[in-house]
Amino acid sequence: MSAHNQGSGPRSNAYSESKFTNWAGYQPFHSECAFALRRIAKSVPLEPERPAVLALPLHEGFRHPCCPEAVEWALGKLPPATIAGLRAVLLLGGNQPQLNAWLKHSPLIRYGVYWRECVFLFAYPRGHWTDLDWLQDFFLKDVLVHEIGHHVDRHRDADSRTKEGFAKAFARQHGRRL
Repeated sequence: MSAHNQGSGPRSNAYSESKFTNWAGYQPFHSECAFALRRIAKSVPLEPERPAVLALPLHEGFRHPCCPEAVEWALGKLPPATIAGLRAVLLLGGNQPQLNAWLKHSPLIRYGVYWRECVFLFAYPRGHWTDLDWLQDFFLKDVLVHEIGHHVDRHRDADSRTKEGFAKAFARQHGRRL
């Protein structure tokens, strides 16, 4: 008799009850990117003339580090060639697993990600920083421009250290112009 017929679902035998059978990594920040991308898939064109800037609803423990108008302003200050082909900049809303990561000072914490021609700026937990002007400058001049650096460098075949070096240099060069 097969295990499939004996159980009531996907975890229906002794082996599947083991925690070692779940090989998915715990990525509370990256999973929100995938969810956000599915959410905007039909409303944002694959190749817009200009990137869409969208703020998603906030989880109660978070704030957006900057407003969509500030992101639009920053994008307007960059050379047009650097944002050509960029689909969207999404201000994410956060979730409970991310809040838990912040409270534990986890190494999983992320400020931004570039993925699939989109820049994702993560929500910032309320109460972690009081100087909101500094926070906005950090997200616009460092995080946003760094992730756009990854967009500019997206076609080059290089290792992750080289790509990070390029994005950091790009942010230093273009971020100070904002």
